[in-house]
Amino acid sequence: MLGVILRRLRDLVIVLFVVGTALFFLLRSIPGDPAAVLLGTKASPEQLERLRHDLGLTGPLYEQYLHWLGNVLTGDFGTSIKYNLPVLQMIFDNIAPTLTLAIASTVISFMLTVLIVTWVTVAPNNRVARLVNRATQFGLALPEFWLALLAVYLFALTFGWFPTGGYTPLFEDPATAITQLALPVAVLVVGQTAFLTITMEESVLGELTQLYLRTARAKGVGERRIMLRHVLPNSMLPVLTTVGLNFASLIGGVVVIESIFIIPGLGTTLLGAVYARDFPLIQGGVMFIAFLFVLMNLLVDLAYALIDPKVRVS
Repeated sequence: MLGVILRRLRDLVIVLFVVGTALFFLLRSIPGDPAAVLLGTKASPEQLERLRHDLGLTGPLYEQYLHWLGNVLTGDFGTSIKYNLPVLQMIFDNIAPTLTLAIASTVISFMLTVLIVTWVTVAPNNRVARLVNRATQFGLALPEFWLALLAVYLFALTFGWFPTGGYTPLFEDPATAITQLALPVAVLVVGQTAFLTITMEESVLGELTQLYLRTARAKGVGERRIMLRHVLPNSMLPVLTTVGLNFASLIGGVVVIESIFIIPGLGTTLLGAVYARDFPLIQGGVMFIAFLFVLMNLLVDLAYALIDPKVRVS
């Protein structure tokens, strides 16, 4: 177990270094001047040059990189050009709405997936179970932005059951927060549930070919017990991997949902940083997302060790 943690920590350092370095040079190769974005088209060349110097955008590129890398190694990710606030503060101030969306949609999707696959596996001839299963497959083809706009039109504008958008911290006003989060979470749940259901069904089909099931049947174990005690638990490992990676990708990938439902999350913040050529904020945000990917991989590995004795022994 300790070896797994140490390897993931090593991977974390490598991934952050590669992502940060690649992003540093990539951003500075894209046309656009942050100083011109901030000061506008009427700024004089002297004003632009002075601001570039204040932002650390002057001098040879390798000097800028070494200066940035030295600051990162001390925990200083710079100051946002657009907001004039520390990058880490910007990330932590805007991560709560995105984490709320990601956690709520992931938990609900996982529970629905287990319920659907268990129902279909235990009662394969149930028409309702087969209908729900096919509906989840259909949900995989629905674009999230289209589904979000449809949800706003039907449930917010037409019926008035939910607000069109906004965000309230969950512990500040639970009732208002739940009504505001209902539609965006539901939109995210549709696609996630469909993908997780297909993943788990394929895992179940692979598990059904294992020889140990023949031994269990030979001992007189019933099919329902075999499915619930052996097949479904052993089919969870690929699902855990998918859940972990999907959760990490949601942190940086819900920008469309946040934009449609007017949620001030990390995705919306990074999108604004791209428009403003806010290099420090973009780099810090993307490195934070990369950090979450490695962290989720570590958590998935630890979950593997807890669930599968073979992994724990190895």
